[in-house]
Amino acid sequence: MIKNYDKISANQVSILLFTTMVGAGILSLPADVSKEVGPNGLIAILGGGIASLFFARLILYLSSKFPTETFVEYAGKLITRPISIVISAVLVFYFVMFVSLDARIFGEVLKIYLLPSTPIEIIILTMLFSSAYLVRYGLEPIARMSEILFPIMVIPLVLLFLPVLTDVDLSNFLPFMRVSLIKFFKGMLVTTYSFVGFEILYLLFPYIINTDKLKRSVNSAIISTMLFYMYITFFVVGIFGYKETREQLWPFLTLIKSINFPVFFIENVEGIVMGIWTFTIFTSIYSFHYFATLALSKLLKTREHSYFVLPAVPIMYLMALIPDSIVTVYKYAGYVSQYMSVFFIAILPILLYIILKVKRLGGKDEEKT
Repeated sequence: MIKNYDKISANQVSILLFTTMVGAGILSLPADVSKEVGPNGLIAILGGGIASLFFARLILYLSSKFPTETFVEYAGKLITRPISIVISAVLVFYFVMFVSLDARIFGEVLKIYLLPSTPIEIIILTMLFSSAYLVRYGLEPIARMSEILFPIMVIPLVLLFLPVLTDVDLSNFLPFMRVSLIKFFKGMLVTTYSFVGFEILYLLFPYIINTDKLKRSVNSAIISTMLFYMYITFFVVGIFGYKETREQLWPFLTLIKSINFPVFFIENVEGIVMGIWTFTIFTSIYSFHYFATLALSKLLKTREHSYFVLPAVPIMYLMALIPDSIVTVYKYAGYVSQYMSVFFIAILPILLYIILKVKRLGGKDEEKT
């Protein structure tokens, strides 16, 4: 039985999805798509967003057929209990991996830009324990925190780029679509890491109050995330050009450093943006942290997810320190997004949908969801 105070509204789901998806990927997305599709990065992000929306709705449809159960609980009815246990365990590991990767990227960025004298281990541990403190209290406080941080994350970043609108060179987006179909699909695939996060829908459905509004919430979350990424990529590629963008590790931060405001207005834009980005990465980390422990609690059939919140911290910390450099971090992130993410985002829901139709299982009419 799920407690009423640990349920959230459909509107909160929309914000939670957005803040989960917009994390570390925002830093490198313009460079990633520029490497694959050159000046057509905006189209690749649009394609990735549409594909993400399709699969998010498919996961939502599957969950709506078992409205009182999470994926860990209903998967056994579709793919047998032993296989569902294995996949659920991999799902837990998958969420833990993203916490570790995001925490390591956070540590690297802060050490380079703000805290050069602070050991990266301290930065990572601080973030993980901050996440654990919030995650212990459950889903509803997490959703409320996302509601608070959402405008702080989005509004300043949107306004910050407007002064450099006149510096955008539209010729940097030419030639248009002179890229092979294979390269274009590769470009869509590399956006996967930036759209990762809506897989929490596997576990979220039983915790939502007004499920009849979920379709609209998922639509708005994915579309707003896609538009936000396109907005940032438009300015990065429009100012630097795709050739310069693809040579940079974090072109988003490079652009921020290049913005010149009058001294009397804002003296340290970089520091302000880093503060905003800290909130952005924090929302992504605590969301993955929560759903990793929730999935584990359902897998082990314990009463509370909170039993696993603190024990997970040292595991996440050690995993975050495994890569020997930031290049290796992104190499691992590429492996995770191209293999594990593709499995959980696309392959698994398609297989479950086919099995669901063959077995004709699930609630009778959740179609409106």
